[in-house]
Amino acid sequence: MKHLLKKVLVLAVVIAILSLMTSGSDVKGQMADLISARIDVMNGYFCGHINYYDALEQIRQVEMGRLLDEDVQAMRDYFQTDIEQVNKYKIKDIELTNGDENLVCAVATIAWQVSGTEGTEEIEEIYSVIMEKDEKNYKLVQFF
Repeated sequence: MKHLLKKVLVLAVVIAILSLMTSGSDVKGQMADLISARIDVMNGYFCGHINYYDALEQIRQVEMGRLLDEDVQAMRDYFQTDIEQVNKYKIKDIELTNGDENLVCAVATIAWQVSGTEGTEEIEEIYSVIMEKDEKNYKLVQFF
């Protein structure tokens, strides 16, 4: 009986650890998806591939709060300007720093290849990212 209890206890611990590891990677995956969606919408809009109303509808799916307000304002302010175009990007790392089931804070590292008036450039930047639950889904509320 003791051996069975030990086996059950060990199995429960393994399941708990796997659950924590999976939920952490799941949250990272959700954050990566939101970051990618934001980049794609904003770049698509500024490159002229997405019109204002479609971009607005799409950005509302991935952002809320002040970040949404700031990005909508940026869409108005910088449309048809010489803002850099994102050729490609890669989210290299997302390190969760704090949070709970409703609010997740992280530091994300993104490698960019961008083209602007001075040519093409490859850069790597680190961003503070926060996503917050809006009803059932997470949305970005900070990205800088």
